[in-house]
Amino acid sequence: MGAGGSVVEGQLVESGDENDTVELCQDRDPGDGAPPGSNGRTLCRDFAKGNCKYGDRCRYSHENGGSPASPSEGTRPCRQFLKGECKYGERCRYSHDPGGAPGDRSHVPCRQFAKGFCAYGDRCRYGHDGQTPRGAVPPPMPSVTEEEKREVLSFEDAVAMLDLAYEDSTQRLSALEGTRVGLTNEVQAMEPEERTKSLGTIWQYAGRGGKGRGRTDRWHEFSANDSAQVEEGYQRWVAAGQPKGKDAPERRAEVHLEGGMDISVDFHLGTQMTVGKHALRRVQRKELPSKAQQSCLPFFENVLSIVGDVCGKLEEVSGQMHAMDIEESQVQQLQSRSKNCIEALRVSITSFVELSLFCGANEQMEKLEAVLGEKNAASLGVSAGGRDMRMQTVLKAVKEAFQIRAYGKALTDGQSPWSHIRLLVPSGKRFYEKIMIQLRLTMVKYRSESLEIKRRHAFMLAGTLLNEYSDEDFQRRFRGELKKLFQEGLSEALRNNMSFGTIKAILFAARAMQLGEWKKDFAPKVSQWLKQRLNSALHSQQPLQTSVELVQSAKDFPDVDGTAVVKSLQGPLVKKCHTAIMSKSITPERVNQVGLFQKILGPSFDEDLFGALKPNYEEHRAMITEWLVAYCEHTGVDLPPYCMNANQKEAFDQLRQAIEAADIEELKKAVISAKTVPDLKSHEELSEEFRKALDILKEKAHLPPGWNLEDLLGTEKMFRKAPVNSDRALQLFQALMTSTHQKRWTRDRKTRGDGEKIADSFEVTRVTEVQNQASWENYHRRREEIVKDCNPPDRDPYAPLSQEQWQEWSGRVMTEALGHEIANACRLSPLDSRCNEFLFFHGVKPQVADLIAENHSDISFASKDGMFGAGLYFAEASSKSDEYCQPNEHDEYPIIIVRVILGRPNYIDAPKPFDDPGRRALEHSCMSGSYHSVIGDRIKVSNTYREMVVYDHFQAYPHFILWYQRK
Repeated sequence: MGAGGSVVEGQLVESGDENDTVELCQDRDPGDGAPPGSNGRTLCRDFAKGNCKYGDRCRYSHENGGSPASPSEGTRPCRQFLKGECKYGERCRYSHDPGGAPGDRSHVPCRQFAKGFCAYGDRCRYGHDGQTPRGAVPPPMPSVTEEEKREVLSFEDAVAMLDLAYEDSTQRLSALEGTRVGLTNEVQAMEPEERTKSLGTIWQYAGRGGKGRGRTDRWHEFSANDSAQVEEGYQRWVAAGQPKGKDAPERRAEVHLEGGMDISVDFHLGTQMTVGKHALRRVQRKELPSKAQQSCLPFFENVLSIVGDVCGKLEEVSGQMHAMDIEESQVQQLQSRSKNCIEALRVSITSFVELSLFCGANEQMEKLEAVLGEKNAASLGVSAGGRDMRMQTVLKAVKEAFQIRAYGKALTDGQSPWSHIRLLVPSGKRFYEKIMIQLRLTMVKYRSESLEIKRRHAFMLAGTLLNEYSDEDFQRRFRGELKKLFQEGLSEALRNNMSFGTIKAILFAARAMQLGEWKKDFAPKVSQWLKQRLNSALHSQQPLQTSVELVQSAKDFPDVDGTAVVKSLQGPLVKKCHTAIMSKSITPERVNQVGLFQKILGPSFDEDLFGALKPNYEEHRAMITEWLVAYCEHTGVDLPPYCMNANQKEAFDQLRQAIEAADIEELKKAVISAKTVPDLKSHEELSEEFRKALDILKEKAHLPPGWNLEDLLGTEKMFRKAPVNSDRALQLFQALMTSTHQKRWTRDRKTRGDGEKIADSFEVTRVTEVQNQASWENYHRRREEIVKDCNPPDRDPYAPLSQEQWQEWSGRVMTEALGHEIANACRLSPLDSRCNEFLFFHGVKPQVADLIAENHSDISFASKDGMFGAGLYFAEASSKSDEYCQPNEHDEYPIIIVRVILGRPNYIDAPKPFDDPGRRALEHSCMSGSYHSVIGDRIKVSNTYREMVVYDHFQAYPHFILWYQRK
C-alpha cells in the first residue's frame, strides 16, 4: 500500500496519514499500489483529482470514465477542511465537498455510532445516517443522490417496526425484572460505604488495539501482585510530595513482573519502560468500582442496550415520518405507538435512576440521558423525575436512619433501655469465658456505630441535594418533608435517651439545612429533656461525672439556654458536689469537673459551694484546703477567708518540705517561690515558715554578712550585681588602685594590650559587687578544703606565710592591708590567713566582665601557652592588670577584684619557667595536691611584676567589677 488512498472496485483502501502532502506523479513508483487502467497502465491519482499537470505526457493512465474528476472529489472528507484550515486547498487528496460549510460535521460519519453505540444520540455533531456496522464490508460507492439512495418507509413498515420494538423491549425487560428487584433490595440493604466506596485500585498498561489507520490503545491490566508493587511505589512517590525532578528516586519504581520481565515505571510521565530497552508504554492508575456499582453494572448495560435499540427504531421512524405520504390520524397512531415504546421503559429506567443514585454512578445517568435523547428523557422525567426520585430516596434514607435503633426494636412508653438487658446480668451465662452482658454491650456498641454511620450518610445526602438544586418550589417541598422527619426523629431520640452525640448531630444538621424556626420547633424539646436528665442524675446514685457530662452537653447544644437549665437545679448540684468532695471521689486533680459549673453559674455557685464546705473545714482542714486551692487556681476566684489562697498553700507546702529535707537547693527553690507570693506576710503560719527557711539557708550557704538574702532570692539564679555606694568603700578602692600602680613596661602591654604608654594614674568611676550564691558556695567549699590542707595536725602549718618568707619572695602582697579594710567596709567575710587568701586584680574586656561575674571563671578557657601553664593569672599591681583591659563606649576600663586562695604556693623565680621546670610540671605540682598555686616572681628576674596563678577555678571568686579611667 502506498502513501495515499485509492479507490478499488468502489472500495476505499486506507493507508498513511489523513493529510499527507500530495505526491507528484513523476515521484511515484508504478508499483505503489494504484489500480491499473484499461490499457494496463496504473491509474494516475492526480488525474483522478483533476490536477495532473503532465497531461498527455503523463506515464500513468488517465482513464476514469472518459473525463477527469473534479478537484476535491475524494471519497473521504478532509478533517482539516472541516475545521476550516486545510492548507492544501484543491491539491488535497481528500474531499472538500461534504455538502456543508467548513466547520460543519453533520455529514461526517460517527465512529461510535458505527460501532453500535453513541453516547450523544441526537445531540451528536457527526452523522448517524448510512453507516456500516463494524466488521462489515463497505458497500460500493454510491452513484446516486442521497434522496435516491435512502428507501422511504411505508406506514405499514413503520407500524411493524414500532410494534416489534415494543414487543422486543417488553420481553427483554421482563427477563430483567427479577434482576431489577433483586438488585434494588440488595443495594438498599448495603452499608453506605459499600455503595460508593471503591474496592481498590489497579494499574493498566497500553497495548495496541488493532492494525492500520486509526488504531487505538487498549488498556491491559497488570496482575494483582504486579499492580500491588506498582501501587506501593506510587504511594512512596505521593508521600514524597510527587517530585518531578529527573534525579528524584521516588519518581520511578523498578518492578519485577510475574512473567520474569523487569520494568521501570515513571509516575510523573505515566509511562513504563522495559529494562534494557527504550520503548515506552503508557500506564494509568484506575479506581475500581464500588461493590454496588460492580453488582449493578450488567443491569446498567442491559438497560442501556434495550433503550438504545428502542430509541434507534423511534429515531428512524421519526426521521422519515415527514417523507411518508400518510394522513394525520396515521401520524397520531405512529406517535401513540412511539409513546407506548417509551412508557414500556419507565419501570426499568426508574430502577436504573434509583440504583445510579444509590451507587453514585453519575456516568451511567449521563449515558442514559444521551441514549434517550432530550425529548424522551424529558417525557420519562429522567431529569426532573431523577430529582424527585433522589428526593424520595434521600427521605427514605433519613427515615431509616431515625428508625434503626442501637438496641434492636424501639422502646415502649415507660420502658427504659436497661429493662432490655438487665436479665442478662445475673444469668451467669458465659460464651468463651465472656459474660453475656459483655457480649451484649459489644453488640450494642457496634449497632450504635453502624447507626451513626448511616445517619451521617443520610444527612450528607440531604444537604447535598439541597445545595444542588436552586428551584424554590423543590427546596420548599424538600425542606418541609425533612422537617417532619427531623421532628419525629428528634422526639424519638429524646424519648429513648439516646446519646448526646446523636442529639447534637440531629440538631446541627437541622440547623444547617434551615428546617423551620429553630427556637420554636426544636429548642424547647431539648431544654426539657436536658432538665429531666440532669435532675435524674443529681437525685440518683450516679457519680458526679454523669452530671458533669450532662451540664457540658447542655452548654454546647446550639441555641439551647443551658445556663437556665443548670441554674434551675443549682441547689441539688451544689449538694452533689459537696458529697463528691467529702467522699474524695472528686480529687484536686479532677477539680476541672466542678469548675465547669462555676463557668456556667458564676459567683453564686462559688458562694454556695464555699458555704457548704465551711462546716467541715476544721475537721478536714488539710483535705479541704488542698481541694479549694486547686479549685480557685483553676477558676481564678479568691479563696474563702477561712482558707489559704493557692499561692500561700503552695509556698507553705514547699517551705515545709524543704525545711524537713534540710537541702540547700530545695531551700533555695522554696524560699524563692514563697518570696513571689504577694501576700506572704499576711498569713502568720506561712510567714513563720518563711523566716525559719531563711535562717537555715543563710547558715548552710555561708553567705557573706553584707548580702541581702531576700533580695538575692528574688532572682532566678540567686545572682545579682549590687552597686557599691559607700563613700568609705569607694575611697578604699581608689586607694587600692593608686597604691598598686607602678610604671613598669612589659611585653604583654604591647602584644596583648593596646600598646599605649602606662597611664600616670587610674581614677575609679564606679564599683559593682558581684553576689553569686552558686559560685560563692563552690568557692567556700574549696576554701575549707585548703584550710585543712594548710593546717595538718601532724606538722607545722603552711599558712600564713612568715614575714621572712615574704621578704625572700620580694616582699608582702601589695593588696594585703587594703584588702582587709575593703572586706570590712563592704561587710564581706574576712580574708582568711589560714589559707593565704588575698584580693588580686584581673584585667578583662568590657563584654567579658559580666560573663565572668555571672558564670564564674572557667579553667577550660585558660591558654596552655602561658608562661606558667594553663591557669588563671592574677596580679597584685593594678598597672599589671591594666595591660589586658580595654575601654567601653564611655572610655571606662573594667578590672575585676578577685578573691583568691593561694594556699601553699609554689614559688618560681626561674628566668624561663616554661622550660625549667616547664609548664606541665607547674600544672601538675598544683593539681597533684603538693601545692595549691604558683607565685611567679618576675620582680627578681626582670624587675617587672609578680604573678599569682591557680589551676582550680573554684580557688577564685570574682568579688567586684571596678570601672576606672586612665589619666
